Amino acid sequence: MSERSGPGGSEPGPSLSAITSERRGLVNLAYRPLGSTADAQDAAQETYARWYAMPAQQQDAIASPGAWLTTVASRICLDLLGSARARRERYRGEWIPEPPPDPGERPGGQVGRTALDPAERVTLDESVAMAFLVVLESMTPAERVAFILHDVFCYP
Repeated sequence: MSERSGPGGSEPGPSLSAITSERRGLVNLAYRPLGSTADAQDAAQETYARWYAMPAQQQDAIASPGAWLTTVASRICLDLLGSARARRERYRGEWIPEPPPDPGERPGGQVGRTALDPAERVTLDESVAMAFLVVLESMTPAERVAFILHDVFCYP
């Protein structure tokens, strides 16, 4: 196992870099159902707060910290979506989330894409983004999280 760095010396467990390397994926995961970059970052931060609030023995017992973080972030998103509905903080207009983060901020970026005419690329990106929003609009919060985990991030 890797070494844990901290004030208490070195203890066996997941390394800090292994845990923090999941942040970008957690923000992207949370952004899809929440539709807000700020809310997604808050959800990722809350996930990390829950991880570091656990005793070291519980952290060591987790076989896959990345899977644990993903599960907790998904549940936090469901809680946020449910609480917004309970407080009636619903937007009265059509639900359109903020534009997604820049492609360079996403895992994988634009690697492997063929070059398109800039006008074609803009048209394609806009049509795919609108189709994705329409699909998300028609789902319940739980269905959104399940859809994103399964179809976007390829989790079983």
